[in-house]
This record gives sequence, structure tokens and C-alpha cells, in this order.
Amino acid sequence: MPALPEYRTRILLERENVPLVNGIFVSPGDEYPSSIPEMPVYLKAQIPGATSRKKHGLVRRVDTPEELQENLDTLLSPGSWGQAEGVLITNGLDLRDEYYAGCMLDFGSEDNLPGGILLFSTEGGSGVEGRSGTLLKMRFSLLHPPSSDRIKKELKGLEGLREHAAVSEFLKGMISTFIGYKLIVLEINPLGVLNDGSVVAVDCRAEFEKSAVRKADRDVFFPPGLKSSRDLTELEEVVELINRDDPSGTGFFRQNRETPSEGAFRVATNLCGGGGKMLWEMTTGSRTDIFTMNESDTSGGLSAFKSYRILMVILAQRDAQVLLLTGSGMAFQNQHHLAAAVWKALRESPTPLPSLLRFGGTDEDKARELFERVSGTLPVRVKTYPAVVFPNAMVDDIMDMAGETTETVQRYKAPRGKPEIIVEIPPGRIYFFPQKWRNDEIPPSIKACPTGFLQWKNGFLHTDPEARCIGCLMCETAALLDGNAEILIELEMPEVVD
Repeated sequence: MPALPEYRTRILLERENVPLVNGIFVSPGDEYPSSIPEMPVYLKAQIPGATSRKKHGLVRRVDTPEELQENLDTLLSPGSWGQAEGVLITNGLDLRDEYYAGCMLDFGSEDNLPGGILLFSTEGGSGVEGRSGTLLKMRFSLLHPPSSDRIKKELKGLEGLREHAAVSEFLKGMISTFIGYKLIVLEINPLGVLNDGSVVAVDCRAEFEKSAVRKADRDVFFPPGLKSSRDLTELEEVVELINRDDPSGTGFFRQNRETPSEGAFRVATNLCGGGGKMLWEMTTGSRTDIFTMNESDTSGGLSAFKSYRILMVILAQRDAQVLLLTGSGMAFQNQHHLAAAVWKALRESPTPLPSLLRFGGTDEDKARELFERVSGTLPVRVKTYPAVVFPNAMVDDIMDMAGETTETVQRYKAPRGKPEIIVEIPPGRIYFFPQKWRNDEIPPSIKACPTGFLQWKNGFLHTDPEARCIGCLMCETAALLDGNAEILIELEMPEVVD
């Protein structure tokens, strides 16, 4: 899921008449701006996907022209963050309040059509601990978006909010931007309240799906001649190859280039959907005791085969202490299939991590039941959470989980022999061991195949040419839990992940 930096997100919001803090954009190689906002100003390095920029020195306040020139030169030059696309110079504002607003895509379920979710919090982006009285979570239709009156009615249930009319009109424009450009995530953090009660977007970011970008908007989403903000790490290159071999769904991974604060807990993340990422940022954005090892997104109906491969990369990050996996609670991806991928990765990775797992969406109960059965067999501790639990509650458990050191386990050995079935897309090899199933009764592994791709006829394994393997891992999961390990699946990585 590509990220859209602030200066390009502002273009979309401005087109929908969403009020923004005044600012000018400076690209690398541009001349020093002839006119700048009145001092003090803020310089913000523009790096797609970058979060917590102020904490990492990528947002700086300057009070004099001399400071402006020095800091502008620094942020426009390659640094530990790579090469920024440019620097946004914005007015300093005297804010009365700071709020948080976000829109994310809900892919729908058996009971609900796809739609959007609006999140608004009067606690800003610093956390969601007080969510019962300060957080609005409202689902909306993509075809018939809510009016400002409906939004205002919902806002009146929040504690401490006075600017109902101004905020509702702002959120209406934000939703129009989200729908109009078919975004996956749109965040405004903070949404500032000025002393006169008017509201303005102080900072913003977005995520989008490449295939949804209209031709007329390509210059905003894909500026011509724009260079990558940073080179790929070895693990990021592996993910690129995973996406090349299995392009279905979103498989995004980027490592944090910053150095963690001393004593910070190093958390590897698998955030399944833009909502998961949004909730995680709301919880940890202002904390220095939590260091996010990577950004990630696995969503859009990708297979469990692909989820497994991305997880193997995430677990391979050096010095990571704990894995945190969470979705938005509305995930289109089947959570039972996802749980099977997590279980497989934790038992086959040479570097498994203690894991905090929050499942939300289709078959979330089955996902948690799976880990209730298998957690005792894993080399690391695992704790699961229902979708109603927000990431701030999960963060409270990181210290306890990360305190347990993990040792490198014996490297996984691929099944011996010749695979019975080779699946091209999603790529995988299915092994069947007839000596482990010597009766005519249908093995649990075959019964578990949801598409009928695997068939059992006269005591032999067959495939239905009219059906397809969707890479769900249900056959192997059933074989290990309810059968006799008669089916195993080998999912090779495009490169060795150490």
C-alpha cells in the first residue's frame, strides 16, 4: 500500500476545500524561497510513509532566517532518513486544542458491504486510553456519504468538544477527499483548533492503492522524475520479490531507519490493513519507550501463503523483541487463514518472537481458538486479543512479553520427497505422505479444503481441475491438528531470510 506524503496529501484536501495551515513546498535543488511564512515556521521533511517525524528530527521549529537556511539545507540533503522528496515550510500556529481525525477503508464482510470508517478523537493522536468518551468511530457509505448534520449529531456524544459545526464540516470535506480519490487511509493529526474556533489541518498523510489512481491524478500520486526516498534494505528487497511472485493483495514492508531510544522496546509489527496502522500510530505516536521496527501492511484479500512469507521477513529483523499483529477489526482477509499463517511462521522461523495477536474480521473466533490449541507447542509466548481490544491495551503487555529473551531455534527443514502438487499462484508445494494415512476415510486435511481443490478418491489424493488452491493453509493446519501430518506445505522464500 503506497504512502502519500503530507505535501501531496494537502493537494487532494485543498481540492475539496478542506482548510489547511499555510505552507510552501521546497524541492531538492530549488532556490531559497523568496517569500516565506512569518516566523516562527516549521520545516517538515517529506518522506512517504514516515511517521513520528518530530520525534526523529524531521520536523523542526525555526525562529530566524539564519536557522531556516541551515535547517532547510540539512533536511534537503541525504541523511539517515535517506533523500526526502522536499521540505514543507508551514506557519507556526497558536492552537487552542488538537484533535485526531482519520478515515480508513472497510473491505466489508458477509453481512456488510464495503464502506469507510471515520475515526475522530478529542485526545489528538497521543493515545486512545480515554476512547469511551473521546473517540468517535462511525461507519459510512462510499456511495452515500454522511451529511455534516449527521456527523454533527454523532459528534455531540463526545466529551469536551465545542466546535461541533466547524468540525463536522471539516470531516465532511475529509470524507469527500477519501472517497473521491479512492484512498485506503487518510489521516489528519493534529486537526488544530484556533482561538476563534475555526479548525485547520496541521499535518496529514494518506495511503492508496495504485490500481485505483485515475489518469488525471497520476501527477499527484506519481510525480514525474521523482526519485525513491531511500534505497531498499535486504529484507525490503525480499518483500519486493514476494510481491513479484504473488501480486494478489497488499504486501507492504519498510524498516525503520532511525536508532531506537535507549531502553525502548523494539516491536516488529504486522499491521493488517490501514486501520491497524492508524490505531497503532494513535497509540504509540508520542511514546519514546516503544520503537516500531518497521511499517507493514498485509491486506486486500492476500493469501495465507503470502502472509506467511511477509511474516517470515518481519520476524527476521535483527534485535526485535516482540511481534505485534493487529488489524482494524473489519478485515476482509479471513482471520482463520491469517492465524494459520502466523502459526506456521512462528514454528518455522529461525527467529520467532513473543507475539501479541489481535484478530478482527471473518472467522476471528476460529483464529483465536487455533492459538488456544497450539500456543503451548510454540517456542515463544503468544497472547491473543479480540477485535474490541484497542492497541493501547496491547501495548501495556509489551514490557512483560518482550522481557522474555528468545533463543535461535533449529532451522526449519523442508519435507522430504517429491511434492504431490505444485501450485503456481499463490506459489507453494503440497506434500502428501500416504504412509501416514492408510485407510479409505477422507483425511481431515482434505475435508478442510474450502474450495474442493483437494479431492479424495479410492484412497488416493487428487485435485479438481475446475477448482483452485487459494493458499489458505487449512489443509496443513487440519493435518497437524486433527490428522497425522499427512499433508505438509513448503513455502520457499525468494531469498534466504536470516
